[in-house]
Amino acid sequence: MNYKSRFYRSQSSERNVVFNVKLDTTDLHIAAERNLYNEAYLKVHELRVEIENHIKERDEFLYSLKPLYYDGNLHPVIVDMYEAGMLAGVGPMAAVAGAIAEYTGKELLKFSREVIVENGGDTWMRLLSPAIAGIYTHNLYFKDKLWLWISPEETPCSLCTSSGTLGHSLSFGKADAVTVIAENGALADAVATGACNIVQDEHSMEHAIDYAMSIKGVMGCVIVYRDVLAAKGSVEFCSPFDE
Repeated sequence: MNYKSRFYRSQSSERNVVFNVKLDTTDLHIAAERNLYNEAYLKVHELRVEIENHIKERDEFLYSLKPLYYDGNLHPVIVDMYEAGMLAGVGPMAAVAGAIAEYTGKELLKFSREVIVENGGDTWMRLLSPAIAGIYTHNLYFKDKLWLWISPEETPCSLCTSSGTLGHSLSFGKADAVTVIAENGALADAVATGACNIVQDEHSMEHAIDYAMSIKGVMGCVIVYRDVLAAKGSVEFCSPFDE
């Protein structure tokens, strides 16, 4: 994907090993205390098999743009996607990237005390020291100017971004970027999609951010639309050079 949420950590490059895991359309950028490629690859394979098998059983899981109800004994990642879609008012696949990032990250915590997993702009993290997260947008007013301070006390958490003007993901909104910080990846991803869908102009930004913050589990939200910036909740802006 062209759309990325890039992370810069004080001392991260000195302490953590960075590696990539690619499997079909999944492309993860991971930082951990050591190279855990094999462990990450196996988890991604497991998750993709579960999701793909469920789609074969219920193809509307892939195509629905509205929440779907579920029953039966399903893999937790599938349940999380359904639940996130219902909370956010979107289809379950709107949560897939954030869910894969989170479940992969939690698996790697068995082998590393600190883990950051980025999946096409959707990131899950467990930190030992503060991180600086850059929200990328090609909007000239805010390009390379939006940086969030993430404290280790706030993690584990997910930070997911949706855009109506950049990237390949389906969006019905016009926001340049909507970033949601939430307790889990599926929820952050789904709510970012839902909030982005709401933004049609400057006047709809307040409704979008109130919608996001009304959902239990959402910690913060940032919306960029043209030359207007809105933020609410647990959001701390900083300089990329802060230590």
